Amino acid sequence: MAKDPAVLINVALCAVITLRLMFFRKPGARHSWWASWLAYLLILAYGSIPIKFAFSEYSGTHIETLIVNLAMLALVIRARGNAAKLFSRKI
Repeated sequence: MAKDPAVLINVALCAVITLRLMFFRKPGARHSWWASWLAYLLILAYGSIPIKFAFSEYSGTHIETLIVNLAMLALVIRARGNAAKLFSRKI
């Protein structure tokens, strides 16, 4: 396992992003195919990091990656996990 704090922080950020997107539920909302695919792709991308870490395949990260992932986490939390609102101006 990696002892680098940047790696651990990045894995935690990616795990929270993935879980928040996975458990989005809005009762009575209309289905949007493009938002579903966007959420699916984001879950695959961000979910791969904790999985790689669990199997000791992820060993390094950069500060730039941490900054981008922290900004993405802020967007996901602000949109309450709604992929359709992630890139909307009206969050």
